[in-house]
Amino acid sequence: MTQQLLTGARVYRHHADTDQPAVADVLLDDGMISAIAAPGTLGAPAAVTINLAGHLLIPGFINAHYHSHDLLAKGSFESLPLEQWGLIAGPMGNHRSLAEIRVRTLLGAVEALRNGVTTVQDFSSFLPFSDEVVDTILNAYQEAGLRVIYSITVRDRSQLATILGAERLVPPALRRIIGETADEPLAQLAFIEAQIARIGSRDDMIIWALGPSAPQRCSPTLLKGVAGLAKTLGLPVYTHVYESRGQKLHAAETLQAYGGSAITYMAAMGLLGPHVNLAHGVWPDADEIRRLADSGTGVVLNMLSNLRLRNGVAPIAAYRDAGVRLALGSDNCSCSDTVNLFQVMKLYCLLGGIMNPATPPPAAAEALRLATLGGAHSAGRAGTLGAIEPGHRADLVALDLSDPAFRPLNSVARQLVFAETNRAVRHVWVNGRQVVRDGAAALVDEARLLDELAELMPAISRDLDRLRADAASISGLTADLQREAWAGPLPYNRYLTPK
Repeated sequence: MTQQLLTGARVYRHHADTDQPAVADVLLDDGMISAIAAPGTLGAPAAVTINLAGHLLIPGFINAHYHSHDLLAKGSFESLPLEQWGLIAGPMGNHRSLAEIRVRTLLGAVEALRNGVTTVQDFSSFLPFSDEVVDTILNAYQEAGLRVIYSITVRDRSQLATILGAERLVPPALRRIIGETADEPLAQLAFIEAQIARIGSRDDMIIWALGPSAPQRCSPTLLKGVAGLAKTLGLPVYTHVYESRGQKLHAAETLQAYGGSAITYMAAMGLLGPHVNLAHGVWPDADEIRRLADSGTGVVLNMLSNLRLRNGVAPIAAYRDAGVRLALGSDNCSCSDTVNLFQVMKLYCLLGGIMNPATPPPAAAEALRLATLGGAHSAGRAGTLGAIEPGHRADLVALDLSDPAFRPLNSVARQLVFAETNRAVRHVWVNGRQVVRDGAAALVDEARLLDELAELMPAISRDLDRLRADAASISGLTADLQREAWAGPLPYNRYLTPK
């Protein structure tokens, strides 16, 4: 790979001045950052020089929780309860054509890159399992030039068995809509292990991970299998925990052998520790938060989807006070409608600032660390991703400082978090390869991609209409389930209500 010398930009480094970063030259070599020095001091006569005067260079964002399977349902809903939304969004991953899977993955990848996201954790949901689907997804990420932390969702308990009150309240005639099927656990893990061996890492552009859907959706057999495979192959683990109030109450009801705690259940299965990451984490109690901190288990905060699906606000202040390792995610495109970590960083600071008046609010530079280094830590890549430092992968974003978000330039960190939206993103490199140039995808023909999307959307719209009709047909039942989740007793609250 040709050496590249990026000159003239202010270079954002986490340990340096985050308000007025210094101008520096950055040398890229073989996909890595090889040197950073004062302007004009790097001797690299063979390098291609790229003039970034008037720009800010930041480490690429790492979106630590995202699902590509429902991207084509973006903008399809107003706010819905989690369980009702899932009846529509979940099936959008299953029994789809390879053409649709390629387009939806590629659209999400291009959107991520144009938002300055250089690595995304795709919690990939699809059925049936097949080599062809995995190849289609990973080849789409390769086509766009986006690094992916890739996990295939596994579960072996039915949806009906994992929603508070569903087995009691849902009549037999409607159980099909909720979901009654359950898969065999060990065959799923064998499939994933075979994919890892077959495909490999593609120069670390694929970071393999394991994705048990959620503790309530997985038997002890499956969770122990995940823990064993993670240990054998040295893989990070991502899972959903306590996304909703109903899930906390469901744990109290069904996990009495583990003290009514999903965290205790996971610990007993060998699934707490520095390699484990819990998406959402809205409803843990104080003892569970302390256990996460003590074990080094991480939480990936997804404030956009938590608000959109009416699940409450995660205990950000309690996590910060306890020292829980944190990262940030955007979650599904059909319940956050974006792959944009600028929005997520802003919410982290704002919501984190109103949780506890005795706790100092998060600073903008902290949000930037979580959106970069936090995601790197979640994948076990803290020494190679998430920072502009020699020896790190060259995953970089150049923003135009003439954009109104940066006029006047008082604080790069604060204006990135509170003023920027993505409009100033001009150029992006992943692994030293330029993948966004002048604000557009450099490797993907976006006009052709939109033509392919237009051909697919009529059939997809019909499927969405059918799924919405199914969900609407049991809206009274889902309202009953939601009322049960809100009414059950808990000694703490994650809603903006007085009780």
